[in-house]
Amino acid sequence: MEATVTLYRTSTCPWCDRAADFLRQRNVPFNEIDVSLDQRAAMEMVRRSGQQGVPVTVAGDEVILGFDQARLGRLADKLSAPKRKPLGILAADAEAYLARHPDLAQNVPAGTKGVFVGKIRPETVAETSGLQTGDIITGFAGKKLRSMSQLDQMVDALKHGDSATVRYLRNGSEETATLTF
Repeated sequence: MEATVTLYRTSTCPWCDRAADFLRQRNVPFNEIDVSLDQRAAMEMVRRSGQQGVPVTVAGDEVILGFDQARLGRLADKLSAPKRKPLGILAADAEAYLARHPDLAQNVPAGTKGVFVGKIRPETVAETSGLQTGDIITGFAGKKLRSMSQLDQMVDALKHGDSATVRYLRNGSEETATLTF
């Protein structure tokens, strides 16, 4: 979740200090605005929260009133959670691609479904796992793969640190590799 976090506060509010300290300890980047010194910011805080009291923490559409440690913790977890590494392939549905490029289909069984890997981006999961241009991914995480959209959905369901086994054809031979995201 990419969000700009704003903490509306006053300099005399101890709960505001606690909220700011909590966000700092959790390494959440945030902007602090003292509403006692900035009338426009005070009006924006009331518009966003419906409250005149501080602290008010705003991140995107999420508004947290007061020093709600549980909600601030969930916000910090979302903002500091590591992002899943990208698979890093430019690809197409294998069956359609090979029909348009019969010269590439010489060692591929007729009717093979899956994903034809057209290009591997550097420093990605695909490159690290050893996938190569020209591979045809036929299985992912123990399931048969039929299309690029199916692969996208399966990869999108993974989180940082998850692993999945990929099955693919290379030069007519079936191979496997482990992808770690």
